[in-house]
Amino acid sequence: MNNFQQNKPMQRQVAFKIWISNLNNGNFVKGSKNGENFIPSCVELKDSQVSRVNIVATIVDVFKSEDGNYFSFTLDDGSGTIRIKAFNEDTNNLIDIEKGDSVLVVGRVREYQEELYLSPEITKKITDPNIELIRKAELLSMYGKPEKEQLLSRTQFVPAQNQNGIPQDVPKEQDSSHEELRQKIISYLMANDDSGAELSSLSKTIDKDDTITEAVVKELLTEGEIYENKPGHYKAI
Repeated sequence: MNNFQQNKPMQRQVAFKIWISNLNNGNFVKGSKNGENFIPSCVELKDSQVSRVNIVATIVDVFKSEDGNYFSFTLDDGSGTIRIKAFNEDTNNLIDIEKGDSVLVVGRVREYQEELYLSPEITKKITDPNIELIRKAELLSMYGKPEKEQLLSRTQFVPAQNQNGIPQDVPKEQDSSHEELRQKIISYLMANDDSGAELSSLSKTIDKDDTITEAVVKELLTEGEIYENKPGHYKAI
């Protein structure tokens, strides 16, 4: 396995090509602050720290909320499964995604209620089956056969449905709203990567007062998802 050192956490991390099962078996570490540096959340895999991944897999499950502000789909690469979650504006690029599609996804690792998932940056449909074969050959060369998922160490997500056939994995209103605020701030800062943003701009973006915005910003700072490049001014990592 190739070593990965996060010596420059403010730069965009390498997107690892990896088996999903290997990722699920890793140890998730929340982002943290180290002096002036902010280390983003990652999955520890032996001597590697993986914050971003590049996965080629098949979509085996799709869910979209009625209001269109929440979209999730499950990827299966033959070794294991993992969910992709998108909120608000980030769902716009997923309109054409359907169950059975083969896709390439570049995204950041996240964890919510002990479930590891990915926040997508890039999602592309794959029409050439050779791409999947090439990727599997690459992974076999890099890592060997995929690890068997340790289901006892991490709960694997299995979507349940209520009486109306709606997946019960959709977060409770309070949790969902909080996660949406986080995602809105991160998405806005990534879209304004060159200039970043002040607290007042972030408040307008999420349509909340400065007190609520500041609380969410502090949480993201603590986790290393964003950093303060100058007093009162924030940028995404």
